[in-house]
Amino acid sequence: MNATTVMERSEAQTERQAGGAPAALIERLGAIVGPEAVLTSFEERQFHSLDFSEQPGETAIAVVRPSTSEQVAQVVRAAAAAGVAVNTRGGGMSYTRGHVPVRPQTIVIDASGLNRVLEVNTVDRYVSLETGVRWVDLRAALQGTGYRVPYLGTLSGNFATIGGGLSQNATGMGRMTLAEHVLGLEVVLGDGSVLKTGSWATRGTAPFYRYNGPDLTGMFLCDSGAFGIKTKVHLLLEPWPKMSFGCVTFDTRVALTQAQAEMAQTGLHTEAFAFDGYFVNEYAHHPPVPKEERQRMVRQFIADNPNKLRAVRNLLRVWHPSGLGFLKGLPNAMYYVAEAHDQAAADRAAAAIMRICRKHGARALPTTIPFGLRYGPYLDVGDIMANRQGEVNFPINAKFPASKAVDAMRAFEAFVADNKAVLEQHGIRVACNSLLHGHFWGIEPVVFWRRPLGPYRMHYATEDRRARTQGIEENPEATAAALDFGYRMQRMFRDMGSLHVQWAKAYPFAEALDGETAWTLLEKLKDATDPRHTLNPGVLGLGLDADRNAAAQGDSQ
Repeated sequence: MNATTVMERSEAQTERQAGGAPAALIERLGAIVGPEAVLTSFEERQFHSLDFSEQPGETAIAVVRPSTSEQVAQVVRAAAAAGVAVNTRGGGMSYTRGHVPVRPQTIVIDASGLNRVLEVNTVDRYVSLETGVRWVDLRAALQGTGYRVPYLGTLSGNFATIGGGLSQNATGMGRMTLAEHVLGLEVVLGDGSVLKTGSWATRGTAPFYRYNGPDLTGMFLCDSGAFGIKTKVHLLLEPWPKMSFGCVTFDTRVALTQAQAEMAQTGLHTEAFAFDGYFVNEYAHHPPVPKEERQRMVRQFIADNPNKLRAVRNLLRVWHPSGLGFLKGLPNAMYYVAEAHDQAAADRAAAAIMRICRKHGARALPTTIPFGLRYGPYLDVGDIMANRQGEVNFPINAKFPASKAVDAMRAFEAFVADNKAVLEQHGIRVACNSLLHGHFWGIEPVVFWRRPLGPYRMHYATEDRRARTQGIEENPEATAAALDFGYRMQRMFRDMGSLHVQWAKAYPFAEALDGETAWTLLEKLKDATDPRHTLNPGVLGLGLDADRNAAAQGDSQ
């Protein structure tokens, strides 16, 4: 299907759905959450039905913004009784169409109203919160406690929520992935019933431990919302460790990846994230952090590091007179963070990582990037809706064991070279990130091309980014070629044995499973947790039976 067909299909769907919401259901939803929390304007429905990919599906008939888990349960029951699907949207930063409707009769739950941090318990080391809480809000709630969740949040910016990360098993900043630090959940199932998991599911027991009999918690993690709507979560806390930062550049992506693969065997790093030349030159043009914010970051760093001599020495490694200007012209940059219970141990780990990097030809850079990611504000997502050239982007991702990292990077470079003619014909550019978390490695190619901002990107984009896209017209052939390139690369990685962050609707989860047993069991779990298949139909390939039947009926008419 080409881009023109997709746009025409979306416009036709929108026209059919205008005024298509069952009046009785809308009235019932208003009674549950309040009329002001039910959004039915075309603009709101369209915006909440899109994600970062801006690839259209159906347009929701209404957007509902509950403020309690009890309201979520009532909304789900009302929708199920009306035969209407319910998709759940967190921060909206998915790029795999996780919350994009596949059925015309769908409401979208906007989880931003579930935004309370309920308990911070530093004695028993857990924090309880609602799933619409953003990472930036959780950081603020834990400020001054001396504790953190070991996973610190995504690189998706200041709107990303904990609930979205739970459904997609977010990677980014901190130790490993989010799912590994979950102690328990509250989940609304497809019939409106409410399930508790972990030690919290035992009468009179605090949510301090996960493995309380069979691990029901795991069933609802990384599921893209297929089995239930997560409304509360309990996360492990740990004391803030001491940190040592490093930042390096390599002559080639392959040399960088060879260093990451060797690092994976040591366990010395918490994370090591690499950006290629395209990205580092974008970052080189970022304006400097305001003076007041810099002073706040320095004060916090010094407070976290009582050895003032070491703190000052590490701050000197952060500073550069050009801000991030030192990145200009570099082929790539990789930052890494080493953590330990004392600063000397963290510094030793960072020094050992540097020795590995130098073995593969690395040169040291100022540590501005990792310092900023740990102590600065979360990224303003408005800056990534388009780049300085007015181009939009479409990322894909793949996760590999570290032993396959170099092969995967070489395969990426060969794939780009093999498609050079297509890329040049349509003005498409390709950049690449790579991420090392613990023992596994991930690659994130990003495809760029010129395209006007759609309603999703226009909503978030800064004024500067909006201005840079003025006058750009839709080129359906270029858009189709860019998306096709990304999906073909995705299939190549899958053939190499990759896994994916955000399987959702963009990656072939069912096809990737080995044999039929797991898929059959997952279908039975869908039947048990969501009997009418109204919760997020289509994610992981589950719950599509009703859609196929409806399509067959439509074809016969």
